[in-house]
Amino acid sequence: MSTATHQFTTWMRDLVLPHFLQAGVSYTSGEALSFCETLPDTASLMRSRVQTRQLYVFAHATRTGWIDAHQQVLSITDKGLAKFKNSAGAFHFSLDNNEINAYEQAFALLAYCELYQLTKDHRFRQKAELLHDWMNENLALDEGGYAVNTQRPDFLNQNPNMHLFEACLHWWHTTGDARWEEISHRLYQLFNTRIFNQQHSCLVEFFAPGWQPTLPVSCHIDPGHHHEWTWLLYEYQKISGINTEPQRGLLQKLATSHGENSNTHSVMNEITWHGERLRPESRLWCQTERIKADVVNYLSSKDTAHLSQLDKHIEEMFTLYINDEIPGQYCDEIADNGERIRQASPSSTLYHLYVACRQLDYLPQEGE
Repeated sequence: MSTATHQFTTWMRDLVLPHFLQAGVSYTSGEALSFCETLPDTASLMRSRVQTRQLYVFAHATRTGWIDAHQQVLSITDKGLAKFKNSAGAFHFSLDNNEINAYEQAFALLAYCELYQLTKDHRFRQKAELLHDWMNENLALDEGGYAVNTQRPDFLNQNPNMHLFEACLHWWHTTGDARWEEISHRLYQLFNTRIFNQQHSCLVEFFAPGWQPTLPVSCHIDPGHHHEWTWLLYEYQKISGINTEPQRGLLQKLATSHGENSNTHSVMNEITWHGERLRPESRLWCQTERIKADVVNYLSSKDTAHLSQLDKHIEEMFTLYINDEIPGQYCDEIADNGERIRQASPSSTLYHLYVACRQLDYLPQEGE
């Protein structure tokens, strides 16, 4: 393990997870009831996606021996999640907003899978199946994929479908069930035939009905999602045996040639499909997705140049976002010139950091 990867792992395991478990959980009468939206807890909004993302993180970290959050995870699952659900078990956007989006359901499915692995309680498996049935009835589109929300607007978004793909792959790997295998294949085909645009060789975010890239904002693309899909396509390849290297190569070509800020070398928030800068600021989550892509690039090629890139990107992430922050916290965004944009540390970003950090587990250890 290199110095950079050791630093990332140690920071996450020894500082971040204990800090968020202590300061990032709301307790009443000694019981853990919910995860905080930010550190420090300054936000009035409480979104369901934060609850399910944090449940995934702490359930996985507990299952793999990094931390013992078993009591808090079960307490929040048993007592805190109910207030975010409707009568059918679907998740509202937040406590103050009853809108039901596909995005929230995707992360609920991901959390249920990790809770099932941690507890071996088949009720979580049943909850996931019922929620997926509800999604098929209320959100599934005739043209493939899922609508943004139950209002089924004439505006399609790849992002919730990407995270649904992630959750379904997790369930498929865990259970081998045909349900999750089938939907994983269908979402992969949606990526191949609609989400990835052959004309511009890029991942499109926003679509008109029928997954047509004809909206004024269809040319706005996220380099961070190009890295994220690189990782997901490799995960799909590992379980399906289907070669995804050609698609991953195209995603990486755009992300590395046009998606990085020349001032900071960080992944930018948004560009156009012509490679023009649109939002040159850089969120932290975009950097974590690049780290995951670095790991994939190495594992699929065994080219040690990708390990050097990985180390460089981890070091830059610590320099730009983490060093000199409160121990266990981070800056979430930097400006075009690299200056930190001061704000609370959003708890939702912990999911991105944690998943990226755990990809380092797949790298060769010292002496191998």
